[in-house]
Amino acid sequence: AESALWGRHLIRVCLAYFASGFNTAAVDHEADGSTNSGIFQINSRKWCRNLNPSVPNLCQMYCSDLLNPNLKDTIICAMKIAQDPKGLGTWEAWRHHCQGKDLTDWVDGCDL
Repeated sequence: AESALWGRHLIRVCLAYFASGFNTAAVDHEADGSTNSGIFQINSRKWCRNLNPSVPNLCQMYCSDLLNPNLKDTIICAMKIAQDPKGLGTWEAWRHHCQGKDLTDWVDGCDL
């Protein structure tokens, strides 16, 4: 059900804002040595590859590729994450700021 929600613009806009402030070049270093990269702050423990070749790399991409301002591959990876059993709940930003909230203000005045 949540993966179907991912196609809605409101979810992407809210998540991008609270994860990175719409910054495609954002990189956050976690205490465990992993990094969160790009506009959706996708983590290197499971989803992308940094220097550690033993990580699962479920999106089949380097974490540095998530910093590209062309968001196509980043969105494809985020859609895979949304289909994970944890769904959008994978993102702390989603759970704390977007889930269960009225997101219509994010696109008020936009022609979508």
